[in-house]
Amino acid sequence: MSQISSASRPAVCEDWSQFLPGFTLTHTVHLVSRRNPGIVSTAAAVLEGETATVDRWAITRCGDVLEQKIVLGDMTEGQAVRLRERLAALDGVLRTRVEHHFVRGRAVALENVTFSTSDNLSRIVIK
Repeated sequence: MSQISSASRPAVCEDWSQFLPGFTLTHTVHLVSRRNPGIVSTAAAVLEGETATVDRWAITRCGDVLEQKIVLGDMTEGQAVRLRERLAALDGVLRTRVEHHFVRGRAVALENVTFSTSDNLSRIVIK
């Protein structure tokens, strides 16, 4: 397994499909916030405003913290990064992270390449 890390902001490619034919790019946004049910509806409004396609949305509570895992499709890497930045700016949000997944077709199973971006770290993992 190879791992590349960089503290600098990575270059964002708007269309990865030209590099990986047969794969589509989906995104998983991890949103950690204080336990405030209003944050869920606020996040939903942000997603609706971005016309994001939500494939799956899971919410878990651990103590005084809510963790939302939102799987998105039909958007570019740049759109997903901008969406993460908008969600990170919401009142009560403690942390956000977005993972970009290359998926063969529209299958649910994750394929071999995953990379994630957060506030100051980028990671590419190739298995």
